[in-house]
Amino acid sequence: MAHAPQQARRRRALALVGGVVAAPLAALAFTGTAQAAELTPVAEYLDETVADTDAQVGAVVDALGFEAE
Repeated sequence: MAHAPQQARRRRALALVGGVVAAPLAALAFTGTAQAAELTPVAEYLDETVADTDAQVGAVVDALGFEAE
């Protein structure tokens, strides 16, 4: 990955974020209907996880010296 082009790194980062988002959503889809009280903690966790992952990916991109588009 050290010599991968910038586009490849961006695609890998987006795939990682997509996986982080898709896994809990897929679990919810297969468990059936749920009440808002049951979904609120999951939504809060998902929001926090996506924000943390986005910050980590941004930090890695900055550390590698790339510009965000």
